[in-house]
Amino acid sequence: MFYKLFKILGKRKKVRVNVDKAVQPELEKALSSKAVTNSQVDASNLKWRPLKPLNFDLLPVKPIEPDCLPRSLYDYAENNSSRIDQSPIEFVAIGLIVCLSALLGCGVGIRPKRYDLFWIEFCNLWAMIVGRPSDKKTPCLKAGYSPLKHLQQISDANKFDFDLNDATYEAACIKAQANPKGILLFRDEISAWLNSLEKADKAYERAFYLEGYSVGPYQQIRVTRGQVKIDKLTISILGGIQPTKLLQMLRSRSDGSNDDGLFERFQLVVFPDSAGKYRDIAPNLEISKKVEHIFILLSNVGDPQKPLEFKFDEAAQKIWDNWASKFKEDTNNSDDEEQAVLGKYPALCAKLSMLFHLVSEAEKHGESVGFKPKLEVSKESIIMALKWLDILWSHNRRIHHFSQNHSHSDKASLFLKRLKMVKNEPFSLRDVYRGGMTGMKTAEHANQGAQELINRGYLQSVTQKSANNKVKTMFYRHPDLLKPIKF
Repeated sequence: MFYKLFKILGKRKKVRVNVDKAVQPELEKALSSKAVTNSQVDASNLKWRPLKPLNFDLLPVKPIEPDCLPRSLYDYAENNSSRIDQSPIEFVAIGLIVCLSALLGCGVGIRPKRYDLFWIEFCNLWAMIVGRPSDKKTPCLKAGYSPLKHLQQISDANKFDFDLNDATYEAACIKAQANPKGILLFRDEISAWLNSLEKADKAYERAFYLEGYSVGPYQQIRVTRGQVKIDKLTISILGGIQPTKLLQMLRSRSDGSNDDGLFERFQLVVFPDSAGKYRDIAPNLEISKKVEHIFILLSNVGDPQKPLEFKFDEAAQKIWDNWASKFKEDTNNSDDEEQAVLGKYPALCAKLSMLFHLVSEAEKHGESVGFKPKLEVSKESIIMALKWLDILWSHNRRIHHFSQNHSHSDKASLFLKRLKMVKNEPFSLRDVYRGGMTGMKTAEHANQGAQELINRGYLQSVTQKSANNKVKTMFYRHPDLLKPIKF
């Protein structure tokens, strides 16, 4: 009899419970015996917190007002975003700005400081618009790109053929060599391109684009293809990306796997609100012609061999000096992650000031020839640029908040949806995850979803350790999740 009892006790499992500290005393009392059967650890031993929603509110962002852009650009962006089912005006505006910057490229430059003879900024920009698949990103980008396309159609063959969509690194080098002012990488969905740069065999291509942001000499040597030499490699980038795709890039930056400044070079990143409504209105052709005229005028401005150099006029210089001094103090008091982004803002401010000045000058010139812009940037232009910095910083804060709070809530939502088909209680991770699933391709993804549900009060986990030291984690659902389920 004693032998049989000893044998039974030897097979009983020890149980360790991982739950909130508030629940720990009750569980320790329930587990006071060294040998506890699985049936003794059930939902009655657990205390539950109120459920927290899986979604969260995005931080507010500053809107684009009419005085944030030269009037022709604002009217064009507002008209086209409105007719594209009231899409965010930011999407069209960003497309216009980047296409203009690519058109000017290293043919123009600005010296922000009054006495510094070495610091010059050329007119190339990197931009991403962030939105869900239903937010009309592609039509808005095409609207912003349309004036450039019109210029290409009416010009001599290949004169302004500097844009590329899906080209190899070698083809991009050849395109850059043929267009000394610079090239434009334009992708409707830029996430695939970004993901490709993560691969080990893409190190040269990644370096190529990073160098193209800085505008400097570049040389490619291939034994079979000869040599490509570029005096001023100048690259502008424009593309759209989904919020969850952007998260992958942000996480690789935060964990240090690709912390080489690639993300910070995307100075123009917007993640606007989207509450569109169906619209069916014709485009304003008069506004479109004004913007097309501006593109035509600016296409003949500047020379990459001898760039047209701009500086601030007296009033604009005072505004710059005051802003730059205060901005430097504020940046020094920011954390490392904020400094990485803010560090690019002085250059961005100078570039946008020069760009807005050139557009404003072109607005005044009704003829198609004889355009000679003033070389002193006005205070109106730098004021517009500073307003854009405020707008962009509000979007950066939203994106940072999104990346911090989104966490693994996408995996948690998929886990919760799959959980409706699981009947047993408690259940294991294996009951929910069975091979590659859309949005949950690995067991680690499933575990991330489960942990997020634990953090938000939907689940609690129980780690069981058997006599042979095998560990298995089981999960209990919040009672509210069990109500519609019949076992």
